[in-house]
Amino acid sequence: MAYIEVNPEGARHFGLAEAKARLSGIVASVESAGEACVIERYGRPAALVVPYPSAASGSTRARGVLKSYASPEKRKQESDAFVRAMEVKHAGEACAS
Repeated sequence: MAYIEVNPEGARHFGLAEAKARLSGIVASVESAGEACVIERYGRPAALVVPYPSAASGSTRARGVLKSYASPEKRKQESDAFVRAMEVKHAGEACAS
């Protein structure tokens, strides 16, 4: 098991309402920077968001099922397929002028 040292005084602090509104961004920040964030309730520390040990090691971002789409070639291929599908779907529609 990996251990992470946390300095709560040096961590960024968020109120509960702000953390709720920005949770996705907080998690992304914790994951990328590898630094913890403290969530406070009524001005007192209530929770600590820390990076998962494997995420802190700098592993690739896409994992599992999405890993095969991490390459630029695959993203381009999927983007082109989406554009073609939308062209086919909307081919019969006339432009409103």
